[in-house]
Parts: sequence; C-alpha cells; structure tokens
Amino acid sequence: MTTFLVLVIIMLVIILLALIYLAHSLGKLTAAKSASLDSESKTIDEITIFDWKSKGLILLSLALIIMSFFTPFLLTRTGVTTTPNFNSTGQIGDTIGGLMNPFIAMAGVFVTGLAFYIQFKANQLQRMLFQKQINHQNDQVKLQQFESQFYEMLKLHRDNVTEMKIEGYDFRRIPTGLEKFEKVTEGRKVFVTMKAELEFILTCFAGGRKLNKELFKKGYNLFFSGLDDYSKNNPVDVMFTGLLQTAREQHQYPGSHIATNEQRKRFSNGANMNFNYKPFSGHASRLGHYFRHLYLAVKHVVQSKVVIEYDEKMRYLKIIRAQLSNHEQMLLFYNWISDYGENWENDTNQFFTEYRMIHNLWYDNLMKDEFIIEQVDVLRNTKVSHKDPIFEIDHTY
Repeated sequence: MTTFLVLVIIMLVIILLALIYLAHSLGKLTAAKSASLDSESKTIDEITIFDWKSKGLILLSLALIIMSFFTPFLLTRTGVTTTPNFNSTGQIGDTIGGLMNPFIAMAGVFVTGLAFYIQFKANQLQRMLFQKQINHQNDQVKLQQFESQFYEMLKLHRDNVTEMKIEGYDFRRIPTGLEKFEKVTEGRKVFVTMKAELEFILTCFAGGRKLNKELFKKGYNLFFSGLDDYSKNNPVDVMFTGLLQTAREQHQYPGSHIATNEQRKRFSNGANMNFNYKPFSGHASRLGHYFRHLYLAVKHVVQSKVVIEYDEKMRYLKIIRAQLSNHEQMLLFYNWISDYGENWENDTNQFFTEYRMIHNLWYDNLMKDEFIIEQVDVLRNTKVSHKDPIFEIDHTY
C-alpha cells in the first residue's frame, strides 16, 4: 500500500512539474511576443534552437517514458491493496509490453516531432545568418557608393576653388606717373578680395549707421549681381549707385600719381577699396555654383541613410570643413545673413549650429557692426545636442 502510493505520488509530481514548466515557458513566450512589434524582425541572438517548445517536448517525452514503467504495476491491479493477477491480463511479458508500448510510442512521436522542429529552427537560423551576410554586404556596397560620391563631390569643390579667377589690374610707379598692368587673382585669394569688396559695399550702404536686415540684403545683392544689374532693378537708389559708379571710375583711373590707401578710400566712412579689379562687377558666376555645390555636399552627408550616427556624419563634415579657408567661411556666413543662403540654418536645417560648418569662423575679423554681432549671437545661442561651442574661437583652452 505504502509503496504503491509513493510511486503514484512520484509519477504525479513529475507530470505536474513538466506541466508547470510548460506553462511558465508559454507565459514567457507570450510576454516576449507582446513586447515585440514585429515577430518577423527577430535577430539571430533571439533565435534559439532549444527554446521552450523543444524543452517542453523533451520533458513530455521523458514523462511518458517514466510513466510507462509504472503502468504495468498500476494498471494490472483491481484495487489499491490487491496484487497483480496475470491470469486475467495475459503473460507477464505481453502485459508489460502492451501497457508500456503506447506511452513509449507517444514519446517516440514527440521526439520525432522534436527532431523536425529542431531542423526547422536550424534552417531558420541558417537563413538569418545568410540574410545578415547579404545585408552586411549590401551595407558595405551602399557605404562604398556613399563615400565614392562624397569624395567625388569633395574633388569638385576643390576644383571649383582652384578654377576661381578674377582678372584685374594694379598700378606701379613710372617716371611719368602711374602705369596700369594686368593682375590676376586666383584660387582661395579670390575669397579674400571678395570679402573686402562686400564689406566695402556694406560700409557704404550703412553710411555711418548701424546695418539692418534690409540694408545688408541690398548690399549683398549689389555685391552678388553687380552694380549694373542692381541699378536697373533698384532705380530709387540712383543717387547711391551713382556715387558707387564714381568710386569705380576713381578706382580704375586714380590719376597721374601713386594711388595710396588714402586715395582709394570711398566716399563714405573712409572705407578702403582693397581689391585690384573692376569694382562692383558682380560675383554670381563664381559664387552661385560654388555655394550650391557646397550645400549639396553637406546635405548629402547630413541626410544620408547610410551614415546614421551623428559622430560618423561629423567625421565626413569635418573633411569638408577642413577644405574651407577662414574667408570662405566668412563669405558663407554673410551669404546666410543675406537670405541667399537661408537654407544653411533655419527651422529645417541646422548646418551651422548642429553640424558646425562654420566652426572655424573667426568672427573678430568680420565687419565691425552691431547687426553682424547680433547674427553671430543668434547662432551661438541656438540650442544644439553637442556640448562643444559652435565656434572654435569660443573654446576655453
């Protein structure tokens, strides 16, 4: 009696433990599925061959096999205290075999199913590994295409700078007075002279007053399109453009004596015309495609779907920025203030602040005007995700 009860209790405990484990595993699987937005987006680490299903089938098979050993003892009794009577059940071997075989057969079915399931999981893992390899190769191809286009754009930017040229003139002393000779400004030196011309024009527009947005846009428009086009489009400024025309003629024909800095000063505020070419001829043919191409190169990096991390984007942007001289960044800043380049920094793009494309702007060398300082402060006070100052000059060493 005691032995029989012990055996029955042991068998029930084993079956109960197996069922508890299955229920617990099923609960974990349900929780994991509810936390996942897409069951098809599993990673390789999430695919386990011996998952809750495999372990459950193994435990169930073991429980059936263990149970089969107790079935002859349990199922040949007519009562709890009676002993087996094989006269009514058949030969002892047939009895044991007949009672154990169904449970062992069911265990075999489960194990066979387990073998198919494990093979299915192994195939799934193999497909995932293959897909990961394909995705990695695709990512590498896309990165190579991105870098190829990036460095080609970088090369075109350098070519644009190298090809910049302004055919001008200068004067030298001769016994009879001054001799005019041709002088060509090329490459990055062009930006030095263009900055000088723009600041001269802005100083003239200010006329001793503080600049504002309207005056700045007018001055930049004249600098960009040229005096002739500006005069046609702004007939109300005929007096001012006439004075500029006089300044141009004085610059081209300074007289029979050496043209000193004092003699090259403009009619307003003592501004100095430190550029050796025909003034106010316009720079749209030089700067138009230069700024468009530079903007496209930066946008190519910032909006890339291949290079996603901010630090990686900055690695490429720093390469672009390293190609820009101080005067290029100053003209880029002026271009933004004039609204010609408003897309560099607005509610949509933060190429100046978040991506620091004018990080090397030495604003102390900009035109000394409160309006210019205010625009620098607008950028400096813009909230960005990085901790470093927007301008290199603001670093504390």
